[in-house]
Amino acid sequence: MLRFILRRFIYMVVTLWLIVTVTFVLMHNLPGDPLTNSEKLTPEQKAIIMKQYGLDKPLVVQYGEYLLKVAQGDLGVSFAYPTRKVTEIISQSFPASAELGVESIILSVIVGLGLGITAALKHNKSWDYVAMFIAIVGVSVPSFVLGPILQYYIGVKAGWLPAALWDGPENRILPTIALSFMTIAIVARMMRTSMLDVLNTDYIKTARAKGLSKPSIIVKHTLRNAIMPVITILGPIFVNVITGTLVVEQVFAVPGLGKYFVQSVYSNDYTLIMGLTIFYSVILVVIMFLTDVAYGLIDPRIRLAKGRN
Repeated sequence: MLRFILRRFIYMVVTLWLIVTVTFVLMHNLPGDPLTNSEKLTPEQKAIIMKQYGLDKPLVVQYGEYLLKVAQGDLGVSFAYPTRKVTEIISQSFPASAELGVESIILSVIVGLGLGITAALKHNKSWDYVAMFIAIVGVSVPSFVLGPILQYYIGVKAGWLPAALWDGPENRILPTIALSFMTIAIVARMMRTSMLDVLNTDYIKTARAKGLSKPSIIVKHTLRNAIMPVITILGPIFVNVITGTLVVEQVFAVPGLGKYFVQSVYSNDYTLIMGLTIFYSVILVVIMFLTDVAYGLIDPRIRLAKGRN
């Protein structure tokens, strides 16, 4: 197991280095520079700012210095917000995005697994059709449509919950539902399909033939194997939810990282774009690493097979 974890850790470090390198190269090949829209600055002032940020140096030197700073946890100073470090912007804005994402994932897993398991156990019955109808609606209705609908009918017309802002627990409910609806659909469909496959395997038929009770077969033999594909997709889904909250954050006025991501692209803010990209990449790669480790713990055949390869 230790060799398996060490190998995955090395893959993670190499992947992060590649992401930093590719992001750096792409950012410096974009047309224009962070001072393109600063018409009020004289050429001399622009030269001073370029020197201050190290943009007057050869690209290789800039890359080496940036790589060294990233290794030390320094993502630089934003061009659009000259008095703020990128790490400061992330540390102040990410908690709201993370909280919304975590709440959304928890709701998605609980409801999605419940719907998927119910649909599989009640296959081709009314509960199956209801669960799959909810799943299809969840896939078909994007969050930028569902968010305003919830906001208008529940927040404004009915007045049951706050329509926007991020003040108390009740403010979290509508954006969490809007963000989790599609994930619920994905988890439910994945769990239903996986459960049906496992229920038709020979070892489940053998367990039934031995007279094991239905709850015992489901809990001990079916769920453990059926949940593996769901665990596999939860890592990328988690990162996708956290990074994909832009529209929901805008609709419900959540003070997250989404607005900084969009503004940094519009203003060619190199340091902020690269900092946010690296930050989200680290989350994605670390979660993929933890998913692989969890996969290896749940099913030892995974790490043994990879070890032979």
